[in-house]
Amino acid sequence: MQLIVIGDIHAQALKLWRILRESGLADRDRRPTQRALEDDGYRLVLLGDLVHAKSRERYSELTGIKDFDEYNPDHLRVAELRQEEFLAEVKAFQEALPEGRMVILMGNHDFNAITSQGPLRTDDVTHLEWKEGSSLPEELAEWISSWPYEFIEAGIHCAHVGPLPEHNRFDQDFYLENRRRWLQVDRDFLADTPHRLGVYGHTPVRGGLNLASQGHAILLDTNGFRDEYSWLLIEITDDSYRLRLQGLYFDEIINR
Repeated sequence: MQLIVIGDIHAQALKLWRILRESGLADRDRRPTQRALEDDGYRLVLLGDLVHAKSRERYSELTGIKDFDEYNPDHLRVAELRQEEFLAEVKAFQEALPEGRMVILMGNHDFNAITSQGPLRTDDVTHLEWKEGSSLPEELAEWISSWPYEFIEAGIHCAHVGPLPEHNRFDQDFYLENRRRWLQVDRDFLADTPHRLGVYGHTPVRGGLNLASQGHAILLDTNGFRDEYSWLLIEITDDSYRLRLQGLYFDEIINR
């Protein structure tokens, strides 16, 4: 079995489709390849947070508006429509695959988009999509609400934030308690679980494999910085697994 795992995308459609092409699952028309349709030896897992661009620069790229202002209703509506188009493409891709072949996990930004939670904020930008008098189309909202909070395959545990159920509960206390703090604790959080490895998003990282939980958890929120992107191929056997990090990550440009 192979797992193809992709971290937080945050409305970066070009990065997602590039990854799916590189992994051999999508063609240039963003449709499933023959391999994607016929090979039952893989699972494609997205770790959540498909919505909300993570910076004002990213919103400008998303909308084509140079000085994007989320408080301008025209700008905001363009951001909503672009993300709705992106979500509809991903939904169509998933539905074209055999059932269960592609799993999208619930992230806190996705949860925020379909609930009455107040808007989230990232650095200097507030995520007002579907909060200011508009809401996601019902079909997309129902689809997102069906996303699971975890996925387990052959002892590999995937979730948005972390290995414990409370890590992936996106209530108001999620933001008050900062449930990514488990990363700072010198403890194997998977020791008392049946899982042999965990793969999680949510916490932005850069460069190579980033490990937590005394080496038993991998952090894969690596798609947020400029043109960097990555995805993880996990080759699973009965008694071992092999990790292959793919993409462009930690590509430094130094101007002197």
